[in-house]
Amino acid sequence: MRQPWRTQLAWNPFGTMASLAAIVLGSLGVIMGDRVSQGMTNSLAGHANVVAHLWGIMFTAGGVLKLYGLYAGRTTVEIPGLWMLGGGYAFYALTVVTGLRMHGLAAGIIATAMTLGCLLKIRIIMTRARTAADLADQDDR
Repeated sequence: MRQPWRTQLAWNPFGTMASLAAIVLGSLGVIMGDRVSQGMTNSLAGHANVVAHLWGIMFTAGGVLKLYGLYAGRTTVEIPGLWMLGGGYAFYALTVVTGLRMHGLAAGIIATAMTLGCLLKIRIIMTRARTAADLADQDDR
C-alpha cells in the first residue's frame, strides 16, 4: 500500500533531498556543460564540456529514478537510481578534488559521503529483498 508523499518524506528526508540535489546539479550540468564545475573543467581539460553534459544526464536521471522508486514504493526502480546517483556523486568527488586540489576537499568529502550513502542504501534494500525471498521460500515448503 502506497503512503502519502508527506509520510514518505518524513521517513526518508535525506534520500529525498540527496535526489533533488542531484536533479538540480545534473540539470545544471546538462544546461551549462563544463561551466557547472571548475574542478571538472580543470581535471578533464579538453573533454569537460561533453563529459559534463553526459554526467548531468546520468545524474538527473538517477535522481528522478530514486525519487520515483521511493515515492511509488518500487525498489526495482530505486536501485538503478541509487547506482546512478552513487556514480554521479563519486565522479563529482574525483573531479572536484583532482581539479581544485585542496580547494575542492570540502566538496569532495561531501560527495564521497553521498556516494557511500547510496551504496549503503543499495546494500540495505538488497539484504531486505533476500531476507523476504528466503522467508517466502520457507513458507512455500
